[in-house]
Amino acid sequence: MEIWLAWFGENHRAKDVKALARAAEDLGYCGVALSDHVALPKVQESLHPIQKIPYDPLLPYAEPITTTATMAAVTQELRFMTYAYVMGMRDPFSVAKQAGALADLTENRFSLGITPGWQREEIALLGHDPATRGRRFLEALDVIDGLWRNDLFSYRGKHYAFEDVGISPRPSIPPDILIGGHSKRSIERAAQYQGWIGMNHPVEQLRPMLAELDELSNGRARKYVIAGQELSDEYMADLVALGTRGLVVMPWLPMNPEPEPVEERIEAMASIARRWIG
Repeated sequence: MEIWLAWFGENHRAKDVKALARAAEDLGYCGVALSDHVALPKVQESLHPIQKIPYDPLLPYAEPITTTATMAAVTQELRFMTYAYVMGMRDPFSVAKQAGALADLTENRFSLGITPGWQREEIALLGHDPATRGRRFLEALDVIDGLWRNDLFSYRGKHYAFEDVGISPRPSIPPDILIGGHSKRSIERAAQYQGWIGMNHPVEQLRPMLAELDELSNGRARKYVIAGQELSDEYMADLVALGTRGLVVMPWLPMNPEPEPVEERIEAMASIARRWIG
């Protein structure tokens, strides 16, 4: 099973970003999973679907596209995926352009993990209607995939309608699309694409979700989850039995305005690697 490093709630300190990316590759981590937020208002009614809390706008939330490009520039094999890029507050054309560019610039080491999003106030702040995010998401996926695979692409939907539009250069190999979310609808969407990116669900909660994903995708869809409990032989065996492709681990606490020294974070990564990688 692949072990991925969580990059959730991190700063933009260039030396740290580069050092930790190099360390992740040297230690055998498969890749880095990067979360996404742009601008959060102080007053919120939205609660995280698993943690059941609002997100503090004064805590750090690293920008995933530029961070991926920075990490990829100092590594050779380390992979990357957004976990998850919030489509509900973006247009599909910009996402197709940026993600397609990352696929080429990283030599196909980037996957687009994507979700409609849960933070309604942030979606509204960026100029989009939170109430339509699910319906727009479905159309946006069609648009992104169509722009990647055609020189010129036309589309007729309720939210997006256009004739003969192209993004150039198109990615030489379109990046994989991985769907985030924990609803039945999210599992159905994931079965239509390359896979699913889950949160820190307990194993017993994962069992029916992943069984349904296997059934709908004929076992084709890849499965990624965030570690939902302390790593142990039993927990890892359960995940392997469920067909989990990758596990996202957090060697240190995220969203820390003053993070531990980079040497301590690398040692925390190494501790996990010594036990669970290779």
